[in-house]
Amino acid sequence: MSSATFTQTRTFAQNLEKQTEQLLSRLSKIQTAGVSVEPSEEESSVTNSIVDMLEKREEVVGRLNRLSESDANISTSKLQQLQRHKEVLADHKGSFHKIQGRITEERNRNNLLFTIRSDISAHKQREISSGPDNENNYILDERARVDNANSFADRLLQQAYETRDELFSQRVQLQNAANRISGTLQSVPGINVLISKINTRRKRDTLIMGFVISLCIIGLFFLA
Repeated sequence: MSSATFTQTRTFAQNLEKQTEQLLSRLSKIQTAGVSVEPSEEESSVTNSIVDMLEKREEVVGRLNRLSESDANISTSKLQQLQRHKEVLADHKGSFHKIQGRITEERNRNNLLFTIRSDISAHKQREISSGPDNENNYILDERARVDNANSFADRLLQQAYETRDELFSQRVQLQNAANRISGTLQSVPGINVLISKINTRRKRDTLIMGFVISLCIIGLFFLA
């Protein structure tokens, strides 16, 4: 690699760096002056020029890098110059992305404000154009809401009446059941007396049978 080739390529890289700085300055002034809802022709032109310029510089820096790698006796100063071109390229890329980010943020904010203003204007226009019809529609809507509320209240009252009748019916059934249980409890003592008499008679019959069997056994003993 000749020294002239490296020097010429580096001079070209320096010229591209100056042009990039000028374009970045123009784009920053556009952002400072105020961003419109849609990108202006100047903004689009400057942005496209910066993108093309950065691509060219990447190619030039790559060419310088290949030239340095092909020269085994390249000087330290040239390596430092190559590293400086890489750093400037990275700085310019970062500046471009920052400016673009600020422009995008401001444009989004402007679009939001524009949308809000448009909605407010459209709403006011509808109010002006509708006039009395709008008031009539509002009254009709309010009447419909009142009717719905009354209908809901009627349904609640009807359910309350049905619940009251059901509770009254259950109370009558519980009273009847309590009366039947009370009658059964009152008849229990008579049943107990009957059972007691049956048990007494059974015991008496058992004693008589035991006595008769005993006499039979005694009589058989004497007869034997």
